[in-house]
Amino acid sequence: MKNVRSALVLVATLAASSAVIATSDAGELWKALDANKDGAISKDEASASQDVSAQWNLLDLNQDGVLSEKEFSLVSLEK
Repeated sequence: MKNVRSALVLVATLAASSAVIATSDAGELWKALDANKDGAISKDEASASQDVSAQWNLLDLNQDGVLSEKEFSLVSLEK
């Protein structure tokens, strides 16, 4: 239950952000970061983006060490 609550707080916080990635930009960033094209972004791959790295602990909701496309869709970039 605590994880669900934390996830909801994260989603609400990111939704309120004024710098949410546009869909096309997110797709391009995903392609650029997923260097090995395995369909997930590792913490090492994420280090290529300061914004993604800074939000890693918030984005990796299931704490499996990689970002799925769904988790990545929550990323917020500074403009």
